[in-house]
Amino acid sequence: MPLNWYKNIVNKVKNYKNKIGALEHSVLDEGQRFRDIFERNAILEKEISERTNELNQANKSLLTLRHIWGTMNSSEPLSEVLSTVVNGLSNELDYLYCALFQIYDKENSSILKVRAANDNEFAAKIQDILKHPLENIEISINEPKNIVNQSIHSRDIKCVKSFKHIFLGSNPEIDSEKLKQLDSLFANRSISILPIIVQEKPFGCLIAVSIRNELSNTERNFLSLFVGQIELAVTIAGLFEQIREQAITDGLTGLYNRRHFDQCLSSEVDRATRLKQPFTLVILDLDHLKFINDTYGHPAGDAAICHIGKVLKQNARSVDIPARYGGEEFAVILPGIDVEGGKIAAERLRSAIESVPVEGVGTVTASIGVSTLLRHTGSLNELLELADQALYRAKRNGRNQVQIATKDEQADWQLLALDAFIDILTKQHISVSSNVANQLIQKLKTSPIQETNLTGFLYFVVESLVKTYDTVYEGGYTQQKIEITSQLAETMNLPDSEIEKLTLAVLLHDLGNLMMPENILLKPGPLNDEERKKMLEHPIITAREILKPIKSAAPIVYMIEHYREHWDGSGYPGNLSGDDIPICSRIIAVASAYFGMISDRPYRKALSQEEAINILRGGAGTSWDKNLVEMFIKIIQKEIEPV
Repeated sequence: MPLNWYKNIVNKVKNYKNKIGALEHSVLDEGQRFRDIFERNAILEKEISERTNELNQANKSLLTLRHIWGTMNSSEPLSEVLSTVVNGLSNELDYLYCALFQIYDKENSSILKVRAANDNEFAAKIQDILKHPLENIEISINEPKNIVNQSIHSRDIKCVKSFKHIFLGSNPEIDSEKLKQLDSLFANRSISILPIIVQEKPFGCLIAVSIRNELSNTERNFLSLFVGQIELAVTIAGLFEQIREQAITDGLTGLYNRRHFDQCLSSEVDRATRLKQPFTLVILDLDHLKFINDTYGHPAGDAAICHIGKVLKQNARSVDIPARYGGEEFAVILPGIDVEGGKIAAERLRSAIESVPVEGVGTVTASIGVSTLLRHTGSLNELLELADQALYRAKRNGRNQVQIATKDEQADWQLLALDAFIDILTKQHISVSSNVANQLIQKLKTSPIQETNLTGFLYFVVESLVKTYDTVYEGGYTQQKIEITSQLAETMNLPDSEIEKLTLAVLLHDLGNLMMPENILLKPGPLNDEERKKMLEHPIITAREILKPIKSAAPIVYMIEHYREHWDGSGYPGNLSGDDIPICSRIIAVASAYFGMISDRPYRKALSQEEAINILRGGAGTSWDKNLVEMFIKIIQKEIEPV
């Protein structure tokens, strides 16, 4: 029995040992399983963290690209677009430093210079190391060992870890000690050089210093996409720049256009007045353009105009503003230049224009007028007026010369009007036929008209036109119209100065009608709507052109502008009514209507005085001032026959 008991005990011990061994194995297996699970969880957590970081980076990249895209479509200047690009790459995508280099032409070669760069702590440290801004560095595009040039020429991304490869062949040269300091600053980080190609032409490169030591494929792909956006941004900004340039530039000469010039002139007057600094205005007119066009053809005329444009650009300082002011008219603003300097500059322009012959034409010349703000006047309008008057004096004295404005210029206004009238005939600013224009010019040049006043001059022109058109409009009513309107104005107690202006307005009105295009003036039938519109506008245009150099005569133009207004407000052009219509305009309206009705026209016979009076009375209170109509009728019933 003791033996059996012992065996049982041994067997039980073995069983317990086996169970303990099995339990140990089970515990070990479970521990391994937990370790495996933990390791897998750690790997998953790492992957999740990496993917989250990648997602965050991708979101930041997308936001940056979206911001850049918004900037590209905002018509901002290119410098601002590029600045946004490099700052977005650095600030939002954690690049330590970014700089964009652009290719520039310099003395028959090309160089790379910084166009945009970060303005952060690294920029300040770079400047401290170099002892000057990075923007001062120039890199020759012809240095074959330079990694930047290699990147641009191969159109491939390059990665380096030292700035010595980037600044090889730079001007000024960067010594080895400074290059070591730059490398130490960025501590062996990856420096990417990405070429920028715009419309198949090298534009420059982007240099980006990463926070990482090596450039991953993902980062490389993103930078390539980023540079693609830069290339698109440059293209779009360039297009906007072209549009802006076209909006302010004359297409034929490349000078500024009239609109931009007027804006600059207004700004310059404000600036000069504020700082009490004079500036000079130069106005040029190409001599005898009509002769050039008629003799050599319009392409030759364009060549002569381009020649003057080229001379103005070649002789302009960076602050000067040369512009094509009109057809053959040019103007230059000379900031900070007094009248003596303006005269020298104008004479230099005149000489340069004359000294180089134009192909197919030969020598061309220009007449020039000069006025100076704060010397001749403090007013913008008077500055233009005085320069215009000096220009007309240069033409009157034989052309191809410079004339300086004088303060008493306006005393000679009948001569100015004569010059202006001959000028608009020569340049065909008013669409009178060439034959009529040439006849008038010859009559005016050979007449003693310069010894008369402006009223006599205009009356002479009207009479000359009446005779030129034979008997179609030779009713002899101009003088009678002047006398009757003057009597009517006296009855209304208008001052003598106003009556004088009214007389000039009547003459200019008749002159404008007589200078109508012949197809309208001599049309055998009623006018259509377009012809009627031209008939209404032509006297106004004529008055404006003739009185253009005489700004003090503006009230005369105003009278003519509003003579088609109706008493009830249904007239043209301002829909004025009643007493709001200038009194002289109302007088011209009644007189013009009456004398028009009693005159023969190609498409109808003249009405009788009685018929014309009935029409006037019928329109009194609607078309015409009722009181003026009755006073006018009383006057004409005493003077039936034309003088």
